[in-house]
Amino acid sequence: MNVGISLTQISGEKFMDLEKGMVNIQVTTNINIQKMVQSEGMLDFNFLFTVNYNPAIASLHIKGSAKVTGDEKELGEIKRAFDEKKNLPPMILQTISNIGFLEGIIMSRSLNIPPPIPL
Repeated sequence: MNVGISLTQISGEKFMDLEKGMVNIQVTTNINIQKMVQSEGMLDFNFLFTVNYNPAIASLHIKGSAKVTGDEKELGEIKRAFDEKKNLPPMILQTISNIGFLEGIIMSRSLNIPPPIPL
């Protein structure tokens, strides 16, 4: 199985500056699979990777698609699992999250906000 990521939109917005003494900042990330399209020899998962901060100092959004190629049997199993339970194999989720975190770190540096690094 091969997973390729293609980004279609990257956006970030800073709502307020960090104040001195602001230490309890919570960062939450979420991956939402919006749509799956099957074509010959490939599954295409459109996703939205979001990063939210509490208190609401900023918000980051990364949209893209994960193109999964492999043999027909393996793709059929992935499609079946997604159709039934909306589950993706760890390899696909890991690839999406790796790209999301990398882009999020770059955006956070530009916006001067804490990076969305999971602890």
